[in-house]
Amino acid sequence: MNHDHLNTNLIDSDQSVKNFMASLYETFSVQLKQQDEPRVKIEYFGAVIEVQLVSFDGVYKRQKTKK
Repeated sequence: MNHDHLNTNLIDSDQSVKNFMASLYETFSVQLKQQDEPRVKIEYFGAVIEVQLVSFDGVYKRQKTKK
């Protein structure tokens, strides 16, 4: 799935998806103000998913770490 297609899907998504994304942004904002890494772990039906903010134009850009 390319970026433009995903962008269109989010714009046309249901309100519940938009609310979820807004909640993620609010959580990331709080974490950044506390100088924490902007990351959320979601546990759902036995799966564990982690969502991490990589960048936000003019606000945040994750530092690259050496492996």
